[in-house]
Amino acid sequence: MRSSSGRRPSPAPIGGDRRWWPRLPILALVTGLAVIVVAGCGSSGPPPPWRSGHPDPGSLSLLDPAQAGRCASKAPDPNQAPAAISFQGQEYVQSSRQPASASLPGAVEIDHTGNWSFWVGTGSGITVVTPQADYLYQLGSC
Repeated sequence: MRSSSGRRPSPAPIGGDRRWWPRLPILALVTGLAVIVVAGCGSSGPPPPWRSGHPDPGSLSLLDPAQAGRCASKAPDPNQAPAAISFQGQEYVQSSRQPASASLPGAVEIDHTGNWSFWVGTGSGITVVTPQADYLYQLGSC
């Protein structure tokens, strides 16, 4: 049966179903937050100068500023030596730089990479011996 008014039913709005429009601000917010999180996890720039000559040795991991996260802000010299070191499931944060020494009494060498060596002593820290300086690392949490 036909309508007596002679009018046809109105067409669907241009663009089809618009039920998703109320969700648009939430979708934009979630997408924006995802972009910020992904960008924040990436490197904050090129690797520090020491990285190319000092790959991670077998027993520990050297953490540059991008990998060390908040620990990097505590490290006094992260461009010359790792901001932190991961060793036996614990993290050690760079705490100070000292003049290079010829020996570390009572310390035991645990590993080496390039011209660096890593030592543990009677204390709870790690010492990285480089030709330019010795870097002390204390137990911390990144």
